[in-house]
Amino acid sequence: MGTYGLDGVLMGWKNGTLTTEQAVGQILQLIQQMDERMKELERLTALPKAPVKLRKRKSAHPAST
Repeated sequence: MGTYGLDGVLMGWKNGTLTTEQAVGQILQLIQQMDERMKELERLTALPKAPVKLRKRKSAHPAST
């Protein structure tokens, strides 16, 4: 069973074609879909991380002159 969309769930619950339990289940499915979409949007719009500059290691032994 797919989701009705928020408007469909509210309408179905108001006119009695959906029980409270069905409405809650539908709303949970809608929240899950929204969460997945939000994560995908965050992934797509994330700023790229700046490359990490590697520093040269200081020699453990001082250079002889």
